[in-house]
Amino acid sequence: MQIKSLKRPHYLTIAAFCATLCHASTLSASQRHSPALSGFLGLNTVPSARMDEIGTIRAGISSLDPYMHGYIGVQIAEPLYINIRQSAEISSIKSGAEQLYPSIDLKLRLLKESAYRPEVSIGLQSIIGHKMLASEYIALSKAYKSFDFTAGIGWGRMGSAGKIRNPFKSISSHFGKNRDPSNETPNAPSDWFSGDFIDIFGGIEYFTPVKGLSLKLDYGADSYAREKLDSDYNPASPWGFGASYKHNKWFGANIGIQGKDKVFAQIYLHATPSKWPFTHKKYSKPKAFYMLRTDNLNTAAMKQDAENDDIDISNITTSGQIIYADLELSPKAPAPQQIGRAARHISMHSGLDIEKISITPTYQNLRASNVNIMRKDVENSVNNSNSSPQEIWKNTEFAVTDNKTAQSGFFLSTKGINNKRTFTLSLENQFSLSEEDSGILYRSSAIIETRSSPFLGFITGSALRLNLADNLDKLEKLRPTAANPVRSNIYDFTRKRINIENTYLSYTHSFTDEIHAAATAGYLEEFYAGYGGEILYRPFKSRLAFGAEIWNISRRNPFTPLNLGLSDASIISGHVNGWYDIPNQNMTLSAKVGRFLAGDSGISLGLGKSFNNGAKIIATTTLSNYSEPDLFGGTTSAYHSINLSLPIGSISYIPQGSEIRNKTAPFGRDIGQTLNKPIDLFEITESFTLDHMADNWLDIME
Repeated sequence: MQIKSLKRPHYLTIAAFCATLCHASTLSASQRHSPALSGFLGLNTVPSARMDEIGTIRAGISSLDPYMHGYIGVQIAEPLYINIRQSAEISSIKSGAEQLYPSIDLKLRLLKESAYRPEVSIGLQSIIGHKMLASEYIALSKAYKSFDFTAGIGWGRMGSAGKIRNPFKSISSHFGKNRDPSNETPNAPSDWFSGDFIDIFGGIEYFTPVKGLSLKLDYGADSYAREKLDSDYNPASPWGFGASYKHNKWFGANIGIQGKDKVFAQIYLHATPSKWPFTHKKYSKPKAFYMLRTDNLNTAAMKQDAENDDIDISNITTSGQIIYADLELSPKAPAPQQIGRAARHISMHSGLDIEKISITPTYQNLRASNVNIMRKDVENSVNNSNSSPQEIWKNTEFAVTDNKTAQSGFFLSTKGINNKRTFTLSLENQFSLSEEDSGILYRSSAIIETRSSPFLGFITGSALRLNLADNLDKLEKLRPTAANPVRSNIYDFTRKRINIENTYLSYTHSFTDEIHAAATAGYLEEFYAGYGGEILYRPFKSRLAFGAEIWNISRRNPFTPLNLGLSDASIISGHVNGWYDIPNQNMTLSAKVGRFLAGDSGISLGLGKSFNNGAKIIATTTLSNYSEPDLFGGTTSAYHSINLSLPIGSISYIPQGSEIRNKTAPFGRDIGQTLNKPIDLFEITESFTLDHMADNWLDIME
C-alpha cells in the first residue's frame, strides 16, 4: 500500500505533546542515558536494558536512511515502557513517505542491575504493528565507572542478519516458523520470537567529563533484506558511532554515522509529570492561631473560619464528648490535608468538653467512612508541634458513618447542602501517529465546564467545546464513511467553532460507605445523548473495586445547531468493571468487559499512574470482536491510547480543577469505543479509600 500524503512538517507536531513539560524535568544521575533512534533508551540503532524514571514521557523524531521515525513513549511503570511509533520509508528527507509503518512497542525489565548482575530487559518492537519493522530482543546492560556496556539477542528485524540458529526451536515449532516481513498482515503473537535464525547486537556508551555528552559505539544485526529486494538500496555497515548531548533538563539530540557513508540524527523532548510545577489546588500555609479553646460550641464561627480557609464543613452536631461534621472534599487536593484543616477549625470552636472529632468526607453527594481524630492530637500538633502525622495516624479510627444527621433516605434533605457552582477549563490536545491517510492527525480544543448541585442532591453540569485547530478534514476525503458511524465522522463534529460538549442532570447516592450509585440523563458527551447509570462497590480497606454500568443513548446530529439534534436509533451499551490499586506505586490496573458503542463486545485493559501534584497518565488497550480496516489492507480488532493530564488550577486567574489533557490515539475509530460519561464513580471516590489516606497522610497538618 503506497502512501504519499505525509508532509514533513507534521512531524513537528509530535514534539508539541511534551512542550508543556519542558521546564518540569530534572536530570538525575540515573537519567544520563539517552534513546536509540526508535525511542527506547539504548545506543544508536540498538536498545539497551535501561529504563527511564517512572512517569517519563519522551517525544522525538529521528532519521537514518531509509527511514524516519516519530515516537511518543511513556515509562508507565517502573519496569514497563510503552512506545507509540510511526516509521516512514522515504527516499530523502525532503520527500514524502513511500510507506508508513505505525506500531506500538513495549519494553519490560526482568532484572535490576546489581553489583555482579547486569540489568536485563525484554522488548517487542511492533508488538502491535506492521511485520516489516517487527522484532523481539533480550538486552543486558552493565555499568563500569563511566562506561555502560550492552549486549543482546534479536529476533525478526533486529536479528535478520541471521548467524545463529534460534535456540527456542527445540521448545516448540512455533519458534521455527518463517516470518515474512513483506506480508501486509499485522504482527501478531504467532510471530513473536520466531524464525530459523537470530543474531546478536551490542555496544558501549561512554559518559564524558563534559556535562550531558556521551559517545556511543554499537553493532547491529539488521540486514535490510527487504529493502535490498524492493529497490537498489545499499545498506551501510552494521556498526555505528554517535554522540548524544543533553543540552538542558528537557531537550536532547543525537548525531552520528552508520558505517562509512550514512548519517543519522535525532532530536527529542522528555520530562516527568512529577516535576510539573503546577497543581490542582494549593492551600496557604496554616496560621498557628489555635492556642486556646472557646468556652462554648460556636458552629457559626467554626463554619466561617473554615470557609475563609476554603474548607467546606456542614451538618455539625455533638453527642457526649464527640463532635460530628461533614466535610465536602475538593477532588484536587489530598483528602488528609483537607481533613486536618477541618479538624483545626472544629477543635477551636467546639467548646471545652469535646475529646473526639468525627469527620465524614463527602463529595458530589457521596459519603465515605468516618475519620475519627483525637482532639488532643490536633492541638498538640498545631500549638507545640508535639504530635507528628505518624502519631496522629496511630490514634485515628476509620469507621462506618455514625453521624446522626447523615444521609438516611434515598433523597438528600436540602438542609446542610452547600449549593456551590464550580467552573473549570480544560485544554485538550489529541494526536495520532497511526493514520494511513495523512501520517499525523491532530485536534486542539478548549472545554469550559460548570457543575452545581442545586436541589435535593441532584447534580447539573454543562460544558462548551471550542474547536481551536485540527486537520481532520483529511479523514472525510480519504476514508469511506461508515453506514452507522460511532466516531468515524469526527470531522463533522469539528466544523463548528463552538459546540455543546454536554449538559446533563445526575443523581448520586451512597447506599453505604462502600456502595455508591449514579444515574445521569442528558447530552452526555460530544457524540451522544441519552440516559443510564452505574453502581460501584469500593471497600474502604481493599485494593479491589467492582462496578457495572448501562446506557441507552442516541447519536447526536452534527448538522444541527450546536449538534443538539438526535438520530432516531438508540444504542444499548454496558460493561462490568474492575480495578486494582497496585501497592506503593499510585498505580491502578483496570478492566472493562461488555458491549461497546458499535454493538461490538470485548475487553478493555488500562494501566494508570497518578502523581502527588495531580498529574495522571493512563495507557489503554481495547480488543473487540468486531474489526475495521487497518493500515495494511487488512482489518484490526484493537484500539490503543495514551492519556496524560496536567493540572493548571494553581495558576492565578485559572479556575480550580483546570487541566491540560494530551491524548495519543487513532482518530475516527468505531470499534472498542465507550461513552465518555460526565460522572465517573471510580474517579470521584478516589479519595474515599484507605490507600489514598495512607499515601497522603503526611499532609494531615499542612
